[in-house]
Amino acid sequence: MIFICFTNILFSQDREENSSKKYIYWGIMQLIPSPTFFNDGNDVNNRIRFGFKWNITPVNFSFRTNKFVSPVQFFIINPVRRFTGSAEIFVQPEIATSDFIYSNIKNAGIGTGARLILPLTENGENLAFSLGVKYNYRKDKNSDNYDYTGIEGGIYFFAGMMGLQYTQNINARTKYNISLYIKYF
Repeated sequence: MIFICFTNILFSQDREENSSKKYIYWGIMQLIPSPTFFNDGNDVNNRIRFGFKWNITPVNFSFRTNKFVSPVQFFIINPVRRFTGSAEIFVQPEIATSDFIYSNIKNAGIGTGARLILPLTENGENLAFSLGVKYNYRKDKNSDNYDYTGIEGGIYFFAGMMGLQYTQNINARTKYNISLYIKYF
Protein backbone atom coordinates (compact mmCIF):
# COMPACT_ATOMS: atom_id res chain seq x y z
CA MET A 1 0.00 0.00 0.00
CA ILE A 2 2.85 2.41 0.82
CA PHE A 3 4.46 1.62 -2.54
CA ILE A 4 1.30 2.64 -4.41
CA CYS A 5 1.08 5.95 -2.53
CA PHE A 6 4.64 6.96 -3.44
CA THR A 7 4.65 5.89 -7.10
CA ASN A 8 3.48 9.35 -8.04
CA ILE A 9 6.79 10.74 -6.76
CA LEU A 10 8.84 8.22 -8.77
CA PHE A 11 7.51 9.19 -12.20
CA SER A 12 9.18 12.29 -13.58
CA GLN A 13 6.49 12.94 -16.20
CA ASP A 14 3.95 13.63 -13.47
CA ARG A 15 5.97 16.56 -12.13
CA GLU A 16 5.35 20.02 -13.49
CA GLU A 17 8.32 21.91 -14.89
CA ASN A 18 9.13 25.17 -13.18
CA SER A 19 9.34 27.42 -16.25
CA SER A 20 10.35 30.54 -14.33
CA LYS A 21 13.43 28.73 -13.01
CA LYS A 22 14.29 27.62 -16.55
CA TYR A 23 14.15 31.20 -17.86
CA ILE A 24 16.18 32.55 -14.91
CA TYR A 25 18.96 29.98 -15.43
CA TRP A 26 18.92 30.57 -19.18
CA GLY A 27 19.13 34.36 -18.68
CA ILE A 28 22.09 34.04 -16.31
CA MET A 29 23.96 31.80 -18.77
CA GLN A 30 23.43 34.34 -21.58
CA LEU A 31 25.33 36.96 -19.59
CA ILE A 32 28.59 35.12 -20.33
CA PRO A 33 30.14 36.95 -23.31
CA SER A 34 32.10 35.64 -26.27
CA PRO A 35 35.68 36.96 -26.54
CA THR A 36 36.17 39.05 -29.69
CA PHE A 37 39.04 40.69 -31.53
CA PHE A 38 38.17 43.93 -33.36
CA ASN A 39 40.24 45.58 -36.07
CA ASP A 40 41.08 49.23 -35.28
CA GLY A 41 42.50 50.91 -38.32
CA ASN A 42 42.70 53.82 -40.71
CA ASP A 43 44.59 54.38 -43.97
CA VAL A 44 47.97 54.39 -42.21
CA ASN A 45 47.76 52.31 -39.00
CA ASN A 46 46.08 49.08 -37.88
CA ARG A 47 45.90 47.18 -34.61
CA ILE A 48 43.70 44.61 -32.87
CA ARG A 49 41.43 45.49 -29.93
CA PHE A 50 40.15 42.84 -27.51
CA GLY A 51 36.53 42.91 -26.43
CA PHE A 52 33.36 40.96 -25.82
CA LYS A 53 30.20 40.15 -27.77
CA TRP A 54 26.90 38.72 -26.57
CA ASN A 55 24.79 36.60 -28.94
CA ILE A 56 21.03 37.01 -28.56
CA THR A 57 18.60 35.20 -30.87
CA PRO A 58 15.06 36.56 -30.52
CA VAL A 59 13.58 34.53 -33.43
CA ASN A 60 14.64 31.25 -35.04
CA PHE A 61 12.88 29.35 -37.84
CA SER A 62 13.90 25.70 -38.12
CA PHE A 63 13.66 23.86 -41.46
CA ARG A 64 13.59 20.33 -40.01
CA THR A 65 10.85 20.14 -37.41
CA ASN A 66 8.17 17.50 -37.48
CA LYS A 67 4.57 18.40 -38.23
CA PHE A 68 3.56 18.40 -34.55
CA VAL A 69 6.00 21.12 -33.49
CA SER A 70 6.06 24.76 -34.52
CA PRO A 71 9.16 25.64 -36.59
CA VAL A 72 9.42 29.04 -34.87
CA GLN A 73 11.12 29.53 -31.49
CA PHE A 74 11.70 32.71 -29.51
CA PHE A 75 14.80 33.49 -27.36
CA ILE A 76 15.38 30.00 -25.90
CA ILE A 77 16.37 28.13 -29.04
CA ASN A 78 16.75 24.35 -28.97
CA PRO A 79 20.29 23.70 -30.30
CA VAL A 80 19.20 20.58 -32.21
CA ARG A 81 16.56 22.56 -34.09
CA ARG A 82 18.99 25.41 -34.66
CA PHE A 83 21.94 23.47 -36.06
CA THR A 84 20.01 20.95 -38.21
CA GLY A 85 19.13 23.84 -40.51
CA SER A 86 17.50 27.13 -39.63
CA ALA A 87 17.29 30.85 -40.27
CA GLU A 88 17.39 33.37 -37.44
CA ILE A 89 17.36 37.01 -36.53
CA PHE A 90 20.09 38.00 -34.07
CA VAL A 91 21.23 40.91 -31.92
CA GLN A 92 24.86 41.28 -30.82
CA PRO A 93 25.81 43.89 -28.24
CA GLU A 94 29.58 44.33 -28.33
CA ILE A 95 32.20 46.25 -26.39
CA ALA A 96 35.95 46.65 -26.76
CA THR A 97 38.08 46.83 -23.61
CA SER A 98 39.94 49.91 -24.87
CA ASP A 99 39.34 52.81 -27.25
CA PHE A 100 39.55 52.59 -31.00
CA ILE A 101 42.36 55.10 -31.50
CA TYR A 102 42.82 54.78 -35.27
CA SER A 103 39.18 54.18 -36.22
CA ASN A 104 37.93 57.11 -34.13
CA ILE A 105 34.82 55.19 -33.03
CA LYS A 106 33.45 54.45 -29.57
CA ASN A 107 34.19 51.11 -27.97
CA ALA A 108 30.52 50.05 -27.52
CA GLY A 109 28.08 49.19 -30.27
CA ILE A 110 25.29 46.85 -31.24
CA GLY A 111 24.84 44.71 -34.31
CA THR A 112 21.69 43.14 -35.68
CA GLY A 113 21.05 40.93 -38.65
CA ALA A 114 19.97 37.58 -40.01
CA ARG A 115 21.85 34.34 -40.57
CA LEU A 116 21.32 30.96 -42.16
CA ILE A 117 22.67 27.91 -40.32
CA LEU A 118 23.32 24.66 -42.16
CA PRO A 119 24.58 21.31 -40.82
CA LEU A 120 27.86 19.89 -42.14
CA THR A 121 28.21 16.59 -40.24
CA GLU A 122 25.93 14.55 -37.95
CA ASN A 123 22.93 16.85 -38.56
CA GLY A 124 24.90 19.79 -37.21
CA GLU A 125 25.72 18.23 -33.84
CA ASN A 126 29.41 17.86 -34.63
CA LEU A 127 29.84 20.62 -37.19
CA ALA A 128 27.61 23.38 -38.57
CA PHE A 129 28.16 26.46 -40.73
CA SER A 130 26.45 29.86 -40.80
CA LEU A 131 26.33 32.75 -43.21
CA GLY A 132 24.64 36.05 -42.47
CA VAL A 133 24.39 39.77 -42.98
CA LYS A 134 24.73 42.28 -40.19
CA TYR A 135 24.13 45.98 -39.59
CA ASN A 136 26.19 47.66 -36.84
CA TYR A 137 25.07 50.72 -34.90
CA ARG A 138 28.04 52.60 -33.47
CA LYS A 139 28.98 56.21 -32.81
CA ASP A 140 32.25 57.88 -33.55
CA LYS A 141 34.05 59.95 -30.94
CA ASN A 142 32.30 63.13 -32.12
CA SER A 143 28.97 61.48 -31.16
CA ASP A 144 27.96 61.23 -34.80
CA ASN A 145 26.43 57.99 -36.04
CA TYR A 146 28.84 55.69 -37.80
CA ASP A 147 26.73 52.74 -38.89
CA TYR A 148 28.01 50.06 -41.24
CA THR A 149 27.10 46.69 -42.70
CA GLY A 150 28.97 43.41 -42.57
CA ILE A 151 28.96 39.84 -43.82
CA GLU A 152 29.34 37.16 -41.16
CA GLY A 153 30.43 33.54 -41.45
CA GLY A 154 30.74 31.00 -38.67
CA ILE A 155 31.67 27.42 -37.94
CA TYR A 156 30.23 25.70 -34.85
CA PHE A 157 31.15 22.50 -33.02
CA PHE A 158 30.53 20.76 -29.65
CA ALA A 159 26.76 20.68 -30.28
CA GLY A 160 26.78 24.37 -31.16
CA MET A 161 28.18 25.51 -27.82
CA MET A 162 31.51 26.63 -29.32
CA GLY A 163 32.54 28.08 -32.61
CA LEU A 164 34.38 30.76 -34.54
CA GLN A 165 32.71 33.72 -36.21
CA TYR A 166 34.33 36.05 -38.72
CA THR A 167 32.68 39.33 -39.73
CA GLN A 168 33.93 41.29 -42.73
CA ASN A 169 32.73 44.85 -42.17
CA ILE A 170 32.09 46.95 -45.23
CA ASN A 171 33.74 50.19 -44.13
CA ALA A 172 37.16 51.79 -43.89
CA ARG A 173 37.54 52.08 -40.10
CA THR A 174 37.10 48.62 -38.63
CA LYS A 175 37.47 46.08 -41.41
CA TYR A 176 36.82 42.84 -39.53
CA ASN A 177 36.25 41.15 -36.19
CA ILE A 178 36.86 37.57 -35.12
CA SER A 179 34.94 35.97 -32.24
CA LEU A 180 35.19 32.80 -30.25
CA TYR A 181 31.47 31.95 -30.18
CA ILE A 182 30.34 30.65 -26.79
CA LYS A 183 26.67 29.80 -26.21
CA TYR A 184 25.21 27.98 -23.22
CA PHE A 185 21.84 26.29 -23.68
